[in-house]
Amino acid sequence: MVPMMFRRGLGVAHLPSAAAGPPQAIAPGKSAIFLPADQYLHRGAPTEWWWHVGTLKAVDRVFGFEINAASFPSYGYAFSQIMLTDVANAKHYQRTTSHMPPVAVDFDNWAEHDPTKDWHVGLGSISNHLSAIQVVNPGSGYSATPTVTISGGGGSQARAYAVVAEGKITGVVLINPGRGYTSAPRVMISDASGHGAAAKAIRSYVTMDAAWGDPTQNMAITALLVDDATGTDVHFDLMMSQQGPPFLVWGTGAGPILPPSSGTHLQTNNYYYSLPRLAAKGTITIAGEAFQVAGTTWMDHEYGFFGSASQPVKWILQDAQLDNGWVLSNFTMGSKFELGKTVLSFVTLQDPNGVMYFGPSALTPTGKTWTSPISGLTYFMELKIEIADIGHPTTLTIKSLVEGQEFPSGPGDGVYEGVATTSGTFRGQPVSGTAWNEQAL
Repeated sequence: MVPMMFRRGLGVAHLPSAAAGPPQAIAPGKSAIFLPADQYLHRGAPTEWWWHVGTLKAVDRVFGFEINAASFPSYGYAFSQIMLTDVANAKHYQRTTSHMPPVAVDFDNWAEHDPTKDWHVGLGSISNHLSAIQVVNPGSGYSATPTVTISGGGGSQARAYAVVAEGKITGVVLINPGRGYTSAPRVMISDASGHGAAAKAIRSYVTMDAAWGDPTQNMAITALLVDDATGTDVHFDLMMSQQGPPFLVWGTGAGPILPPSSGTHLQTNNYYYSLPRLAAKGTITIAGEAFQVAGTTWMDHEYGFFGSASQPVKWILQDAQLDNGWVLSNFTMGSKFELGKTVLSFVTLQDPNGVMYFGPSALTPTGKTWTSPISGLTYFMELKIEIADIGHPTTLTIKSLVEGQEFPSGPGDGVYEGVATTSGTFRGQPVSGTAWNEQAL
């Protein structure tokens, strides 16, 4: 599993003080994002990821989803996170899959870097039926690292090693997914010092593709997850096209984090923009049952510097698409949040004409909480956002549609990614809309 600090986040850009007043309009000339070039891979960036989230509907049936592909060259791995929430049935399917260099991921080429070519992002293989190995029984008594043998499935060359802690197999790292596996191969764990460990092959992938010229249009997004808890297959086949200009986080799309003398601009700045008005349609297939879906979804692209092992980033974030045409992203960072306690946060807004605003806000966790049975972390299912404005303040409530929407990594480690709704008043007028509730605590 991928450490929580390396999941989607905000970085630690320099922010205005709480005394800055209402959010201010940002001049377009201050943008640090240049499309289509910045939709492509940035070689030399210590982190980079693209992720799609949002609400899709099949008639009256509501689904929340995330499809995330990320690389961390400075730490030596990449990963995908895929999830689906079936709201009507209160079911949540999720999987995180690691991809190790040099075979499973090439950090310079896992996504297309040349804007004169078609845009592509990809982790995992559509054709190869081996992407990860899941431990189904940790066994006991292992005093040495056992041998992992992969056989069958029609392929070859796969290699993996087991991770041992306190006499148990806590994970199996796939360092080479091999090739030619047309079905799931068998995985055997053997060592005379222990017994009982068992593991199985998992298939998972993410691809994102679009024609060169304007890769914000007609993006083909495919993904497959095998649910970590139930083994249920969930497949996505979606087309997405942005309506309007990009959304620039902080109003400019860039935040300085480290002194310029520390490295290149990719090593010292955090870059972050979104496509918050994606007209999306396609198919979601759950255990063989297909649903034709459509909706307006949200893509984020973040790259550059993001945290460190000694200073992991903790945050709460909310995205909202309002029925008056405005979109916003609100966040705060810190290590401790309490129910009913208001904290300083920061909001980026975009009006229906594409004008960006940025400034302080207030965030209060309210209402219900949910405690994960796997990580033990307690998440907030309802949050209130307050934004000052001259004469007409804005107050919005974000509510998760289903409680259990976590990517768990183990005791004390997880991140909440949840489909939500929003309602309240915007500049004195009633509004509602779709939303996203994200927490890394």
